[in-house]
Amino acid sequence: MKILVKKVARYAITFILVIIAIVIVFRTWVYYTESPWTRDAKFSADVVAIAPDVTGLITHVNVHDNQYVKQGETLFEIDRPRFTEALNEAQADVDYYQAVVAEKRREANRRNQLGGVALSREAVEQANNDLQTSEHQLAKASAARDLAQIDLVRAVVKAPADGWITNLNVYGGEFINRGSVAVALVKDRTFYVTAYLEETKLHAVRPGLRAEITPLGSNLKLRGTVESVAAGVTNSSSSSDGKGMATIDSNLEWVRLAQRVPVRIHLDEQVGNHFPAGTTATVIITGEKDRADKAPSPLEKLTNRLREFG
Repeated sequence: MKILVKKVARYAITFILVIIAIVIVFRTWVYYTESPWTRDAKFSADVVAIAPDVTGLITHVNVHDNQYVKQGETLFEIDRPRFTEALNEAQADVDYYQAVVAEKRREANRRNQLGGVALSREAVEQANNDLQTSEHQLAKASAARDLAQIDLVRAVVKAPADGWITNLNVYGGEFINRGSVAVALVKDRTFYVTAYLEETKLHAVRPGLRAEITPLGSNLKLRGTVESVAAGVTNSSSSSDGKGMATIDSNLEWVRLAQRVPVRIHLDEQVGNHFPAGTTATVIITGEKDRADKAPSPLEKLTNRLREFG
């Protein structure tokens, strides 16, 4: 009898342990697949692609790569002597036509006063036409002068905002075309996080919820708020043929990968360039409130390291 009781007890304990293990595995699987978190998140920032509005030789480069610059600070200059000379020539044309207009106006006024008594009607009209022609030429010269002034100002390329210069690839003596991107400016105080959450987890995500951000390779926890969820993503399974008909790719129904959707997260505190735009982070949507702020345990540190491999 005792042997039977012992056997039943062993079977019961084994059964209970198996049930507990199944519950733990199931809850872990549910947390991994359905809870709103992702390892696929990126730090982002507003980036300005700086391109000159004039064409010419670069005469001076005033910054170096990865330098922090203030708004209005000169980045580089493009052939200012040439644009200065063009402005001087345009101003000379304006001065010339101003003198011509003044002369034509005096002549037209004199003939209009004499009228048809001493001059023919044709001579009077010719004087007025000459005045109008010279005024049009003056207006054209003034427009050319104003454009030359704009070109001279834009020959000095300045920083449009505070931020960091990155990927600087222009040098003195190099020829650059109008509209060619010369450098990128990562604007200061514009950093945010874009978390690419699977569609199966979006039911628990909405604007206003709190988020916890852990940069890759760090135990530092940043906090933020869900700002928005993307309204759409590209449908890679559909395209159009030459006649505009929809082309749908065949999918294996038993292999269905969840689509990832960008979720923008506003950071409570700006991180500067400590975590550059494009670097990776883990994001956990914690709900209405933040989780308790405590020092990471050895297990959490190990988990953060393991996330780097997933």
